[in-house]
Amino acid sequence: MFIYKDFGFKVNIYKARNLGFLMALKKILATSWHPRGANAIIPIVKKLNLEGKTELVVIGHGFSEKRFDDAGIPYRKISDYGLSDVSLSSMERLLLNEEPDLVLTGTSTQDENNKDVIEQTITLESANNQIPSLAVLDYWANYWQRFSDVANGNKFAFLPSKIAVIDEYAKRAMIGEGFPEERLVITGNPHFDSFESKAKGFSETDRKKIREEIGLPQEILLFYAGGIFQRDSSAYGFWDLDNIKMIKETISKSNKAGLAVKLHPRVPAEDFKEINNYAINHGKGKIKLVSDVSPNHLSLASDVTLTACSTVGIEAVLMGKPCVSLQPNLQCEDYFSILTRNGLVPVGYDAYECKSLIENVVSDKNYREIILPKMASGFKVYGKATGRVVGLVYSMI
Repeated sequence: MFIYKDFGFKVNIYKARNLGFLMALKKILATSWHPRGANAIIPIVKKLNLEGKTELVVIGHGFSEKRFDDAGIPYRKISDYGLSDVSLSSMERLLLNEEPDLVLTGTSTQDENNKDVIEQTITLESANNQIPSLAVLDYWANYWQRFSDVANGNKFAFLPSKIAVIDEYAKRAMIGEGFPEERLVITGNPHFDSFESKAKGFSETDRKKIREEIGLPQEILLFYAGGIFQRDSSAYGFWDLDNIKMIKETISKSNKAGLAVKLHPRVPAEDFKEINNYAINHGKGKIKLVSDVSPNHLSLASDVTLTACSTVGIEAVLMGKPCVSLQPNLQCEDYFSILTRNGLVPVGYDAYECKSLIENVVSDKNYREIILPKMASGFKVYGKATGRVVGLVYSMI
């Protein structure tokens, strides 16, 4: 509990503000480690800054730093607070320093290299200090894992005061997993608000320019959005290089198609090296790894986006662009089921099905330019999500 002493007696800092002893604006501390989590809160941060009704402090950490840089959002790092990690004790010190009225986060899960992730540890430490917290969900998968200490088997160890949920489907699934319904508020994902306007603002000139930058001369440009790492291949049944090899084998039958590949921001260095070596040594002028073009622009410039279950595929569909899901030898649940289950995106669950889909994309113009976009057009998400989440923020401070 943080104590304010200037009046000659001790009083909880948060109660003091609510009672009017302090006239400062309510303070919000926003942070994320995961890039998708950062994407989800960036529109909220921008709107809060624009409206100027609160004081806002943004903490960049890990993969979120580039997202905040790209969005033009000023942020601090944990090192600015003299911290070297995001453990509970470090987050206690950070909160003591900033004294926020609300903590706003994206969501993330632990992995083998990160048992402490800032979205989780700062949420738990906020609860320990009676500070309300709000997490913004960005995707239809791994619900309970985002808020649990998976490494120690402690389910819901990091449960925030409220969770901004994408839609009814996600809410039902989360309640089924044991989430308390009173903490779930359907808002939509703020990151999805801008995709229709992005598509409308993308010109044929933009399309040609990006294709020239990529440097693949083929008539048809395929874009593969990565996201399945080699360390997870036993769980999924495949990884990105398996899909890239399969696409290369299929498009090698003609000279009509080339493949641009964009790997996930969190791709392990050894994965990147192996995939890059394959593209250089076996691509034969048909595969290019792309690093300096955004995945949204790649989807808009290409003919079809191919992916296993990346959010990039959902973003492509939201922009009216066709997408195909490749999940050969799938050994786990389909994390792209929000699209595949509803017939919005075709999916292959074995190599034969995947190759057939790729062949159809390359050989059938009607399938590529009419059937696939028509399928994708049925996907709808909650619009104006940013305003809903900002309203929720104000209600919590």
